[in-house]
Amino acid sequence: MEKMLSTEELIKKAQEVGVDFGKGDPYNRLRYYTKIGWLPHMTRQKDSDGNIRGHYPDWVLDRLVTIEKLKTEGAGNDEIAKQVETKNKYTNLLNVIKSKEVRTQLISYSTLILLLIISANEFGLINMGNRKSSLIEAFSAQGTNNESVEILSSGSAIVPKGHSSVFVDSRVLTADAKVIITFTQSFSPATAYWVTNVRAGEGFELKLDTPLYYDTSFNWFVSK
Repeated sequence: MEKMLSTEELIKKAQEVGVDFGKGDPYNRLRYYTKIGWLPHMTRQKDSDGNIRGHYPDWVLDRLVTIEKLKTEGAGNDEIAKQVETKNKYTNLLNVIKSKEVRTQLISYSTLILLLIISANEFGLINMGNRKSSLIEAFSAQGTNNESVEILSSGSAIVPKGHSSVFVDSRVLTADAKVIITFTQSFSPATAYWVTNVRAGEGFELKLDTPLYYDTSFNWFVSK
């Protein structure tokens, strides 16, 4: 969520760093900049004292400094508008990236890509010079702030020939943990598999939709 500054705070901070609002009311200058598209619209919300006041995103302070600098350098309104438009695109992109939904999607996509790389490396389809242990470290480091992905445990196991399930011991497994499976070879004639019977502190069961023709190995990861 964007940090907000009340209009009074914004004007005070802007004046402290040298922004010249002229001889008129600074509020009118802010409204004018908003009208011509240089600033976003003010929003009304409660301040720390519970009063309803106009607020701007805190990045507007930097925008005012930029406008002041361009004006001092002799830039006309058209040139300032171009600079502001470029900064608006950059700011909008940052706001999108900072949103929780987008961060979650980015983490999910990066996790999927890393898992594909891990599987391809284990299959020998690519050679990264690293095997599973070092790749797990990279996988664990993914994420942002409190939404980071952490590998709790990992290992390898085999679904025996003629069987369609196997129970994997994992004492670190928690109720909210995620179990990720990557096969290191074909699991024919099965066409689907899933994790079930998850028991916190014990392990989980990998099930396939049909018994296998031969012993089939797979890697497993338990993550938060």
